[in-house]
Amino acid sequence: MKIGGFVDISTKDIPGKACMVIFTVGCNFNCNFCHNKYLLLSEAGKIYQAHEITKIVKSNKLVNSISITGGEPTLQEDLLNICKELKDLNIYISIDTNGSNPELLEKLIPFIDRVALDLKAPLIEQYYRKITNSNINIEKILKSYQLINSSPIDFEIRTTYSEDILIPKDIEEIIRFLAEKDFKGRFVLQQYQYSEGVGEKYKDKIKKPAHIDLLNILEPYLNKDLNFELFLRDEVVGYSEIHMIFEKIL
Repeated sequence: MKIGGFVDISTKDIPGKACMVIFTVGCNFNCNFCHNKYLLLSEAGKIYQAHEITKIVKSNKLVNSISITGGEPTLQEDLLNICKELKDLNIYISIDTNGSNPELLEKLIPFIDRVALDLKAPLIEQYYRKITNSNINIEKILKSYQLINSSPIDFEIRTTYSEDILIPKDIEEIIRFLAEKDFKGRFVLQQYQYSEGVGEKYKDKIKKPAHIDLLNILEPYLNKDLNFELFLRDEVVGYSEIHMIFEKIL
């Protein structure tokens, strides 16, 4: 597996858990707002064998959970074998994915505990291709959604928001889609925030939204009978359930 870096402990990647984070190299999307653009570079990272990764994870006595992110982890050919080895160690395994590889996800599901599917926009093919600068087939993302939603593992769908990426109606469309498709997990509206990983080119082109703007987008759903939870996520606090936020405000 080609890895661009490790974080020994994070409390912001898996709700309610401290975890180790592994950043894989390579992605089949090229989103302008990506925080980890450097992971797209062919010279980024280093190759690790499965036993080396297992050894690194075992040596971390601070956590018993791992988040494998990227880049796009499902591009790594040995991801399945690594997850099998980590599962044998009773490690809680979370995978971040853009959903473009349902074939591998189907094989992974018995050996992982959680998937965070990064839904970039409403599932309209030409719009999605524009946002991701890719030739993605939307049917693959739909299949990934169906596979994960019908499985017993924890399921999160997250969408990064800035008015320079999406509009409020896009979030409305995503929530409507999830309600119609009997989503039973957690939907997370993620606050865009510039980091060095985005690159100087977009530093002033994509603005960080205010918390109040994100809350205004989600407020209409407070009293709706949804089968799934609604959360906000930012770089400071991490995950916040919106009902709890509004209770504090009101």
